[in-house]
Amino acid sequence: MKNTVLITGGSHAELPLIDALHRLGYHVISTGMNTDGLGHRQADLYIPADFSDRETMLALARKHRVAGIVSGCEKRVLPVHDPVSAAETVHHKDAFRRLLRSLGLPCPAFRLCKSIDELQEAEGSLKLPVVVKPTDLTGGKGVAVCRSWQQAQEQFFISMQVTREASVLAEEYIEGANHGVSLLLRQGKVCFSFFDNEEYYLNPYLVSGAYSPSDLSSETKSRILHQIETVAGELKLCDGLFHCQCIVNADGTPFLIDPCRRAPGDLYIRLVSYATGFDYPMAIVKSELGLPIGAELNYAPVNRNIARECMMTDRNGRIEGFTLAPEYEKCMIDKLQWGAVGDRVEDFMKYKAGIVFFEFSSEAEMREKMKDLYHNMQIQVRSERGEAD
Repeated sequence: MKNTVLITGGSHAELPLIDALHRLGYHVISTGMNTDGLGHRQADLYIPADFSDRETMLALARKHRVAGIVSGCEKRVLPVHDPVSAAETVHHKDAFRRLLRSLGLPCPAFRLCKSIDELQEAEGSLKLPVVVKPTDLTGGKGVAVCRSWQQAQEQFFISMQVTREASVLAEEYIEGANHGVSLLLRQGKVCFSFFDNEEYYLNPYLVSGAYSPSDLSSETKSRILHQIETVAGELKLCDGLFHCQCIVNADGTPFLIDPCRRAPGDLYIRLVSYATGFDYPMAIVKSELGLPIGAELNYAPVNRNIARECMMTDRNGRIEGFTLAPEYEKCMIDKLQWGAVGDRVEDFMKYKAGIVFFEFSSEAEMREKMKDLYHNMQIQVRSERGEAD
């Protein structure tokens, strides 16, 4: 009988991880409460359960005698994973910022607020504009840049409605360029790294795309990696994936914003593999299972101009069709689509119908085409009023 692995998740983001596990010969059990996740269809067995419940995950692991757990969620629960205290620091925005401050690393001024009174007290120590957000969520949920304290107070209640921690972070807004960095740690040092330029469509807090190579300088990349290694050393992070969003301000200072130790969403790890030639999903699952990853690092590097873009729309209503301009279609190298004609879009600021990968002949062509992407890759939606917009 094949060894079994439990993966805490089953969305489309976990598809590359499930594929890598199958290539290693494992029987894969997926879990999570999203019964429609595309990853569940590729797993050998799906068991509905709350993957944020550590004890439930451990009970499942024991019941099915799994050889290991691969983290699609934020929590790590086996000895080859980080200590719970380290995981909680990485995945809670206030704790991570306190760590950055204690290590002398760049960090915006912030205040943890559990009541509106505490937010009002922050007015004396924080400069506008401020970002108000839940301490424990990703994907732009409950986040807003507030340019007045009245707006910040209104956003406080919005953020409190979606957080599980009953606390909100208020921090000074950093103006700058948004990037992502995804890397592997081995004995506290970076052994592989990848940088991108992030893109946003209509929702300024939800990444809609990313492309590589990034326009970060070698010096800035080195500063970012040094910051992450400093964090890894302090928390004694285990080997494996570390992913983080960064903002680089006008004077070139990089700020680590939202780190995680799970595979980022929207098939990001497939972007990494396409752009570099590195089997990133395989390296991730091996590290989470405590297997050596040295062989994966002996790959033949490539330098491809790759963009990963989410299929999004600008209105609510019924989907009537999808179009991609011919000059973009000829650049398409991969596509995963789950949205279909007839589906209802209820929140276009968050809705995604699929993911498309493009390859371009040059960086110049890639940057130029990305400017007009959403004029050339569209979802036709008929509004609820009945007329086509």
